[in-house]
Amino acid sequence: MQRKRTKLIILAIISVIAIAWCATIFKFSAMNSETSNNKSKGVTEQLISKVLDATNEAGLTDSHPDDEKLAKAASLINAPLRKVAHATVYFVLAIISLILGRVIFGGRKYLLTCAATILLCFLFAMTDEYHQTFVDGRTGQFSDVLIDTAGACVGTLLFSSYYLAWWAGNHKAQIANKN
Repeated sequence: MQRKRTKLIILAIISVIAIAWCATIFKFSAMNSETSNNKSKGVTEQLISKVLDATNEAGLTDSHPDDEKLAKAASLINAPLRKVAHATVYFVLAIISLILGRVIFGGRKYLLTCAATILLCFLFAMTDEYHQTFVDGRTGQFSDVLIDTAGACVGTLLFSSYYLAWWAGNHKAQIANKN
């Protein structure tokens, strides 16, 4: 009875995390194009600045660009970085979904869980891109759906690699304990 209750609590917590992550993705998609682009450029500028500070402190570089050069560099890498962000949020969504599947099914139906995770991430990406067609200055792009799904596939593959390594080690330990 206690074990079932613990499983339900864990299931509830992970479900809340999954819903919160989906809401976060939806919130990012609800930003108009100008706000979204400015926010990501600001983050990109901060990232470049922090990397330069770290490499300067390590003695690898001696660079202190002015604000104009920093803004130009951020503009150049902003678009590719936004695509990486697309893939990353769905990478995380896939991992959350796989953890949820592990709680529900345990070790059973793992391949089905992986397939369902990728399918659900794909469908959520489709609805997310459709949602963007209603946001000022944004468009829904199927290429973004594919990028999102690729992120989910990578998350699924990495999580599955970890899971298979854990399972193999656990299975080997069980065999050793029986002997």
